Amino acid sequence: MCGRLLPHLATLLLLSWGVSAYNRKMVEILQLEVPESPQAGQDVTLTCRFRLHGQNHRLYTVNWWRGKDQFYTYKGTNYDPKHAYTFRGIQVKTDESTEESVVLRNVSEETSGVFKCEVMGEGPSFRTAVATKPMQVVVPPSSVVITSNLLRDPPHYSPGERIHLNCTASGAKPRAHITWDINGTPVRIRETTKIPDFEDHDGRVTSTVSLTFDAPNYFNQNNMAQVACHAQVAGHTKTDSRDLFLHPASSAAYNHQYASAGCQLSTTWTILSMASLLLSRAIP
Repeated sequence: MCGRLLPHLATLLLLSWGVSAYNRKMVEILQLEVPESPQAGQDVTLTCRFRLHGQNHRLYTVNWWRGKDQFYTYKGTNYDPKHAYTFRGIQVKTDESTEESVVLRNVSEETSGVFKCEVMGEGPSFRTAVATKPMQVVVPPSSVVITSNLLRDPPHYSPGERIHLNCTASGAKPRAHITWDINGTPVRIRETTKIPDFEDHDGRVTSTVSLTFDAPNYFNQNNMAQVACHAQVAGHTKTDSRDLFLHPASSAAYNHQYASAGCQLSTTWTILSMASLLLSRAIP
């Protein structure tokens, strides 16, 4: 009786060991790196780091997808492991891609989507792990320009004159966030005005924000002020800057003050004072 049971027990032990070994095999994705907002025209690297658990557990395939499009496969058991497929906005640089990374050439707005890494261990278990991340390719402004209705170049202003400048960021997607600073210090919100955007048929947006203030505010002791406009799209920034100048002669007259009272001298009083000084020197 015992002799007849031994083969059955041995079979059960082997099956149990096989099931246990099967259960110990696992695929783990350690890290998925997909740039969140790359710039159009760049080459982009997607990385999927993984680990295979279990004795003699080897890689079967790594598959990359954008939505329903499978654009790259790495076959761990194949002498020719790399296979790439082209879709709109997807061009794989096969020579630079590996089992953990895939390089996309010259990404565009059409490259955007949800990217998936699928790692599968070899059979008979074919254990699989999946991870996904979105990527939105952005288009920074084609140009960022400060303009003025002042025809003088370089721009010179007189005290009391109102300064009006526009900053225009053209052709961004999504729209650019525009900020101003003067001499490196952000301006007050009440000195800026947002002008309605213009969006073209490709969804690219031209935005303008104006800056208005009165001279001699913001001008330094050298009668100069540097204005800068920054247009930011998802961490990518373009800047334009311009130096503004205050007329030295008018600035001196404007800022001349009584030493005690702190009052501004009138033009008439200034002329009379100079005439009195000249007369006193002429009389012996």
